[in-house]
Amino acid sequence: MKTNQIKQMTTQVRFTLALHATWSVLRDPVLTNIYLEKWQGLQPRPTTKDEQTLTLYGFIFHEMYEAV
Repeated sequence: MKTNQIKQMTTQVRFTLALHATWSVLRDPVLTNIYLEKWQGLQPRPTTKDEQTLTLYGFIFHEMYEAV
C-alpha cells in the first residue's frame, strides 16, 4: 500500500542542493552576470550576522537556499 505523504527535506539535503546550485551559477558566466547585477543593485547591501557585507557567493547561496 502506498502512502501519499511527502517526506520533508532535511536541512542537509537542502544545504547540498543549494550549494550545488550556487556553484552551477558561478561556473556559468551569463548567470553570474545576472546575479552580479542583482547583487550590485541592492542598497544597502545585505549583511551577515556579524555585520559583514555579504559576498556575491553568499548572496547567491542565500537566494538558492530560499528557492529549495
